[in-house]
Amino acid sequence: MTTVIDFQRAIDARMRSGASFSSVEDDLIEPSRLSDEAKSALWLYAWSFVDSQAQRQEAHAHITQLAQTGQATAAAG
Repeated sequence: MTTVIDFQRAIDARMRSGASFSSVEDDLIEPSRLSDEAKSALWLYAWSFVDSQAQRQEAHAHITQLAQTGQATAAAG
């Protein structure tokens, strides 16, 4: 049985050896049988290896895409 700590170690090794974030996400995190909460934690851990400028560019691109598709509107409460 593979634990979340085992996945963290695998992510650490892959990211430090130059693997892309998306390959770690696609090859390790998503196909795992871990809970959504554990996957989220591992995703954040892997994301922490990405350069901060690249993180900001990616976030901006996602926000722009949401705004263009009308998905960025708050519901009236």
